[in-house]
Order: sequence, then C-alpha cells, then structure tokens
Amino acid sequence: MSKLQQFQDFIRSNGEKITGVNVPVVLSDEQAKDAQLKFHFGWRVEIGVSRHKHGGQRPSGIASGSSTRASQEANKAAQEYVSGRNPLFNERFLKILGPDVSKNFLIKNTNLHSAPDVYVGEDLCNTCNGSGCVRCRSCRGSGKLNCLSCSGSGRVSVSRYDSYNERTVYTTETCSTCYGSGNRTCTSCGGSGDATCGTCDGSGYLYYSYTIDGEAKRSTKWFYTSSDYHEWTDDFVKRTGLNVVHCVNDITEIDVKDELDGCTFIYGFTAVLPTLQFTASIDKVDTKMCFAGKQNRTHDAGGVYDPAVWQVAQQLGAGSKNKDINALATPAIKDILEAKETKSKIALLEENWVSTDIKDAIGANYDSLISQLKKQSIKGIVPKMLASLVKYALLFFTLAVMIALLFPHFAEHAIERMGIMEYPQWIIAVLSAEFALFGIHPFANYVFALSLFYVSYQFVKKFYWKNIGKAKTYALALGITLLLPHVCLSLYYNTISALDRPPALVNALAGGAIILGLYLLVIGVKLPKKWYLKPIGLIAAAALYVGLQLVIAMLNGPLGIVPIEENYARGISDIMQPAIMYTLYNFVEIILLSVLFSYFLTRRRFWLNAKTAVADYNSPVLLKSMNMER
Repeated sequence: MSKLQQFQDFIRSNGEKITGVNVPVVLSDEQAKDAQLKFHFGWRVEIGVSRHKHGGQRPSGIASGSSTRASQEANKAAQEYVSGRNPLFNERFLKILGPDVSKNFLIKNTNLHSAPDVYVGEDLCNTCNGSGCVRCRSCRGSGKLNCLSCSGSGRVSVSRYDSYNERTVYTTETCSTCYGSGNRTCTSCGGSGDATCGTCDGSGYLYYSYTIDGEAKRSTKWFYTSSDYHEWTDDFVKRTGLNVVHCVNDITEIDVKDELDGCTFIYGFTAVLPTLQFTASIDKVDTKMCFAGKQNRTHDAGGVYDPAVWQVAQQLGAGSKNKDINALATPAIKDILEAKETKSKIALLEENWVSTDIKDAIGANYDSLISQLKKQSIKGIVPKMLASLVKYALLFFTLAVMIALLFPHFAEHAIERMGIMEYPQWIIAVLSAEFALFGIHPFANYVFALSLFYVSYQFVKKFYWKNIGKAKTYALALGITLLLPHVCLSLYYNTISALDRPPALVNALAGGAIILGLYLLVIGVKLPKKWYLKPIGLIAAAALYVGLQLVIAMLNGPLGIVPIEENYARGISDIMQPAIMYTLYNFVEIILLSVLFSYFLTRRRFWLNAKTAVADYNSPVLLKSMNMER
C-alpha cells in the first residue's frame, strides 16, 4: 500500500471515530522532499555573585571582615573562574555533555550551582548599634504596664445584692490583681525595660554571605544546505524547537570553526528532514496537508475535519436537547470545548485538523446553549421567592408570638434588651475597643473578630452549595461575622431570661389556637386538588377554626385562662397584647430572617434543579461552564 493510500485510510477512519461522521477525504499530488539542514549550537558559561542575608545568625564560610570586604573577595574569585585560571564550572559542564551530539543538542540553559567557597561578612546592627538590646515596645522601657483588671486605677467596680433591702448595691474596692498599685510587671521584658533586638536576634551584628554561581547559556543557529525543501519547512523547525532532533535522519557530527555568541563549547551536525505534502479534497474543496519528520508528524492538516465536525456542531444550541447531548458526546467537539474552558492546547487545533473558524463557531454555539440553560435555571424564581418570603414571614411571626405567649414576662421586658437596631452600635464599640470581650484586653477584640472572619470564610468556601468567586465569598463571610455574634448572644441571654420563670402553658394554648389555627385556612385551600373544591375547603376550614375557638372558650373554667368575672374576649386580648408588642419590637429581625431564608433557600432549590437538568447532558465540561461542579 502506498504512503498516500495509508494516509487517506487513516484520515477517514480517525475522522469517523472523533466526529461520528464519514470524512470523504481524497488525497492526491504527493510531494516528498528531504530538506538538508545544518545546525550550530553551543553554550557560554556565565559567572555571577549572589548576596544572601542571614540576620543575626552567622553562616559557615570564609570570614572576610565587613560585608563590603566579603563582596570584594567573592567578585575577585569570580574573575578567576571567568579568566579560566580556575576551570571549576567548565569541568562541571563538560561532565553534563555526553558523547552523543544529538543528546547534546537537547541540553537547554543549565544551572551549574555554586562554587564551594562562601565568603562571609558582618556589619554592626544599625537598630541596636551593636548592643543586641532595644527599648521594650510594650512598656516603652518602664518595665511596667497598666493592670488589665482595673485599667490602672487600682480599684474595680463590684456589685452585690442586698436581700434585706431588696436592692443591688454598687461600690468599688481595691483591685485584687495588682493590690491597688494599678500596674503590673511587663511580661515582654520581665520588668527590665529592655528587649532582645529583633533585627539581629541579640547578636549585635548582621551577617551576609556571597556565593559564586555558574550557568551555561545556550545559543543555536541553523540553515539549509540545499534548496530542495517545502516553503513551510522553516516554520516547522521553529515550532518544533529542540525536539527537531527526533524528527531528522542521517545525523552527522561536524567540526565548527565559527564563533557562536561567545560560546565556550560549540557543536554542529548536519541532518536530513523528510517532509511530505498532499492535496486533500473534501466536498470539492482543496486544501494542503503537510507532514514532516521520520514519524510523519502533522505540521498542518489543512482543516480536513471541518465539514464533519461542523455537521454535528451546528446542532449545538439549536433547541433540541437530544441533539445537544449527541453533539457534546462527540469526541472532537468535547475536546475542543474542554480546551476552550481549560485554556489548554490540543493537537486537533494546534495541527489544524479543525480550523480556527470552526473552533470559534463551535464556541459561539456552545455559549448560546449555556445562555439558554442559565435562563431556564432561573425561570419563575421571582414568584417563588416572593411566595417563600410570605411563607417564612408568617412562620417567624408565628414563632415569635408563641414564644411571647409562653413567656409573657420575657416578652414584656424585650424592649430593655439589645435588638438588631442597637446592634451596629455594639459592633462599633467592639471594633473601637471601648470595652473588652470576656474581660480580656480590649485589643483582643480584633483577634476574636479576625478569627471569626477566617472561620466564616473557610465555612462558606467549603460548605456553600456552589462555587462562587472570592468577592462573594468575602461578602458572605463578612455577613456571618457581623450577624453571628448577635444571633448567638441573643439566643444565650434570651434563653436564660425566658427560663427565669416557668412557661405560661395556658396562655400559649389560648393564643396559639388563634394564631396557629390560621394555618387551617391555608390547609383548607391547598388540600383539595380540584379548583372548584377549594372554596368548599376554605369554608370547612373556617368552620373548624371557629369550632376550635369555641372549644377553648368552653374550657376556660377548668383551665383558668381568663378569670370568670372578666369578659373572655377582652381577657384573650390582654393575653395577646404582649405577644403583639413583642413581634412589633422584633419586626426588623423577623423581616431580615424571612428575606435571608427565602432568598438563599429558593436560590439553592433552583440551583439544585438546574444541576439535575444539566447533569442529563452527561457533559463534565458543561457542568464546569455552568459552575455546577460541586
């Protein structure tokens, strides 16, 4: 079988494998040429002096006095290596060069490491002037600090409960931490007022070392020794680079007498580069296919797979899900899209089996598909979010009312506790160090805040349901950092306050029947499937709601919800009043929780549904493009 027939059969079979479509390529006009090439290549050894800082730790090496003197000694020794009086680096590079000229050709710029001698110099530390000590920054040289417990006053505020007079008494007493002195010994310097110099680590000197480093820099030039070559051969040699040595035949080493960019070691060889060119006809359109090297590497395939790939790719994003799935499963299109998303290179494009125009057209169709899927993924999200907002608002309102009914004393005194509207002032006070959290030094507030932000950032990064950018991650982490202390502290202190007295179960029963009973109306409308049965369901639920209120009213005597001598309706109104006031006071918290829950949970539900829909395409690259890998 001829070379032409072999290439034609390969292109057709491989094309059908990667495109799923028959590729009717016909090759003709075979042109084989053997380009005669000559290469000169070599290396020049460059010597450099590197400076290294060691702070107050003296490194091993030749002591040379000051750092300036050590630098002079190192540069003097470097000149000996350059002049050839010391052949250390030349001998190192000769060991790297092998006898095979083709292997030598593959050696690039090479690091020859450092000479064994290290020149060390020392300079007086300019921070401590050689003493090794500096004034302590914590106490500013006094050796004393203000007492944290009394802030330097020597006295602390205390309170006690006077059970006889039933009152709380506030007074001051001598600080037990500093025994009234108002200060304490500085822990940083142990009371001496001096601290170890951080610049020189207490040594009084700064040390520098100088090493002599060598590097072999490569240079190359080549040219044709005959005029019988294809016009694209020059481009192939440049693209292939040093690996061209694997593509040539009949490598013969030659002597090189010319200079080459000051190279010390110069080599040369001549070789034959076999090249092959065909005319490829696809759908009555001719293109040129170019191959080179002893393994017939593709230089330019002429876009022979363009018609076959486009026949499948033009269906992408056209509106048919089955056709989209089929196109995304086609190996050629799959590889092209993965290369587009990962910014990687593939032979299909680099060797021009598929042209840039077709690649761009595939990318445009793919972007259209992604746009369609993104629109579908959020279709109807606004009505759902509004419905969720109403649902969660009712839920949190009901929860607030039930808490107030169970703990009426707690609800009556809610206005005395810090709400969300006062919380920003508390945050400002924390960040301005006006008071200390947990009785520690006020500056520890920043440690707590930064630690909470770091933990929040890692939490969002790991557990948020989808990949988001850094800006959104930082924004969510900041939101958690600001709101979490209010939530946790409110839960803790409010729970303690609420449990201070036993729950009013009777109040919760009567008030809960009014509030929770409203859910009967919702169930009465939602339960019937037929639209014409929904009014009947509503009427039945309303009747059940009225019956529930009558039953509770009939149980008023045994339960003692409202005193017998009082009007029942007015008594229920008095029970409900603290609960209503409590919900009004916490109105902002209820709305904020409702908005957060409705927004994030609705978005998450829509995202999960969209991910399920995209997963049907069975395309990892599509999941990546839609940011749905998690």
